[in-house]
Amino acid sequence: MKLIAAMSGGVDSSLAAALAQRQGHEVIGVTLRLRHPDPLFSAAQLCVGKNDELAVQSVCATLGIEHHFIDRYPEFEQQVLRPAADEYAAGRTPNPCCRCNALIKFATLFEYAAGTGADGVLTGHYARLERSAGGTRLRRGSDPGRDQSYFLYRLSQAMLERLYFPVGELDKTEVRRLAAEIGLPTASRPDSQDACFQVPGECFGETLRRLFELPPKPGRFLYRNRAVGRHTGIHQYTIGQRKGLNVALGKPAYIVEIDPQSGDITLETDEDALFSQSFAVRDLISHSNLPLPERLEVQVRYRGTPVKARLLPGENATCTVIPDEPLRAVTPGQAAVFYDGEYLLGGGIIG
Repeated sequence: MKLIAAMSGGVDSSLAAALAQRQGHEVIGVTLRLRHPDPLFSAAQLCVGKNDELAVQSVCATLGIEHHFIDRYPEFEQQVLRPAADEYAAGRTPNPCCRCNALIKFATLFEYAAGTGADGVLTGHYARLERSAGGTRLRRGSDPGRDQSYFLYRLSQAMLERLYFPVGELDKTEVRRLAAEIGLPTASRPDSQDACFQVPGECFGETLRRLFELPPKPGRFLYRNRAVGRHTGIHQYTIGQRKGLNVALGKPAYIVEIDPQSGDITLETDEDALFSQSFAVRDLISHSNLPLPERLEVQVRYRGTPVKARLLPGENATCTVIPDEPLRAVTPGQAAVFYDGEYLLGGGIIG
């Protein structure tokens, strides 16, 4: 088969390409450039910087495979960064990685594959695929500490059927060992950063606010109906946040509510106030042709622990999720991803 390999300059994508080549596949490396043209912002790019590009080229030279860069910043700005900025301005905390994977990264890779007559796409994600006559199911990666299936819930069934995750069965130690054995120059490179677009020392919401020249929405910190301080913009805060509030209440305070209309942020010192008995999910996606089951497991953040829950379907791709045990800091704008054990069923956006 001819496969398009997403190459980021890290050891995971490097080994994924090498393993596919060892299996006899023709591999073509592709790297997306999502860098802002303004040096003020491009210097902040952490996703694929200059050193990463050099690493990619070195890996491809070692493997003797063809490689191409594809510029996608305009689409990235319009379809990922701008919606994320709008979410922050509305008092929510977006998960741009889930959106970017479906609309930019994988969409671009499959578009390129179609144009070159390739049979599929491979990446270095820690996730697994199970193929059968009934379709392709997405599973968690074998290494629970590295599993990245959460970020892939928006991928379509058509994408899954032509996707390959060569390192999904491995743990990180084995990945580095195999990369060194093959002689890949990225074998000992540090892991890449989680953030793709952020100025060091500045929160993501503030970087986006400046990028799109949005007005800040300042307001009060409220504690049990009493003003205890002020802040310079709701885009800088998220549900459950404790650090960086600069409010002295004599004990730790947590954000439990953000009002986008008034700009007021409600604080609480009782951690029980952070727990939700139920929450709404919108923009539902199911990975099968069947509705999501009533009983499943829900995960509300990347490193979160999945909990059993009941799902009450609503109208227009919405539902209410009732977890068996209350969940802490359920955050509007984040992804709620549904599982049946290791198998990903679908997901949506909280709130």
